[in-house]
Amino acid sequence: MKADPIIVPVIMSGGAGTRLWPLSTRKRPKQLHALTGALTLLQQTVLRCPQSRGFAAPVLVCAARHADEVQRQCEAVNTVPAAVITEPCPRNTAPCAVTAALFVRDAYGEDAQVLLLAADHFVGDTDAFIAAVTAGAQAAASGHIVTFGAKPTGPAIGYGYIRKGKALDGAAFQVNSFVEKPDLETARDYLQSGDYLWNAGIFLFCAGVMLEEMTTHRPDILDATLKAWEGRQSDGLCTHLPAPAFSACPSESVDYAVMENTKRAAVVPLDAGWSDVGAWPAIYDLGTKDEAGNASHGRVVMKQTNDCLLYAGGDGPMIATLGVENLTVISTKNAVLIAPLDRADNIKTLIAELDEDDL
Repeated sequence: MKADPIIVPVIMSGGAGTRLWPLSTRKRPKQLHALTGALTLLQQTVLRCPQSRGFAAPVLVCAARHADEVQRQCEAVNTVPAAVITEPCPRNTAPCAVTAALFVRDAYGEDAQVLLLAADHFVGDTDAFIAAVTAGAQAAASGHIVTFGAKPTGPAIGYGYIRKGKALDGAAFQVNSFVEKPDLETARDYLQSGDYLWNAGIFLFCAGVMLEEMTTHRPDILDATLKAWEGRQSDGLCTHLPAPAFSACPSESVDYAVMENTKRAAVVPLDAGWSDVGAWPAIYDLGTKDEAGNASHGRVVMKQTNDCLLYAGGDGPMIATLGVENLTVISTKNAVLIAPLDRADNIKTLIAELDEDDL
């Protein structure tokens, strides 16, 4: 009987999450905050891949400035990472995929599988998530690079989509195409057809397969990342990538570098309550509402307030509202954000006006 594959969770914790400003900043991005419960998004992600369910110890990839906090948060949920790999600068997910493949190949062999996932996403149903990964492992073992497509719950225009192709063995499908974020009418057509899934940005692949596909499609990314990997320095659990070599890596997503070019792409549907927690309206959607439709956190007092998100950070001032509706109000020690709830997912123009120190 063939043994189950080794699956190594490699958790990417490098994003800044600026659409959740002012709570999420470059110094302390959204994955390090408890936005959807008692645990931070990072801690939830770590616990989503427990060793008791067959996963190997996780590998965390993060900015050098966050390494100590990442280790502290893992320890707080009784998890010891296999490694914490620090990046000296952001270079998107393709170099991270190569780094993950190199680590896993060296530690476990080229047939071991990498589960590459973001630290700042929410998944409501861990059992359904693990079932999807288990199903995807079958396709990954046969040489596919598996991505997971979240089952749409509405005509979202903030996500990219994946169009399913013909069914493969098990629960996987060939990827017919990747589609950029659609307009609302197109998104409604996608939802009605049943052929489209949200691109959740989660990948499962054998380490050797990813390195082969990078060799074929983006040898420049492979060569630059390999040079950085060969120059790494270790310090206890931490492995530090050198700044001069890593900064020379092209900044590219694994979607563009590999998934849109490879013939090995497969998709497994994921029906597990996934959200990328990309902006404040997502926090509202995930939150518990009172009878007036308000979601709140922290020190908040409300009167004649309807359909609002009120989030008082632990170090910020109390929020008090009277006679308002459809508002997002976020308070932290350094800033307060006020915006209509239905426009709070589009604060990029506001962020562009801020000083570097405010981010």
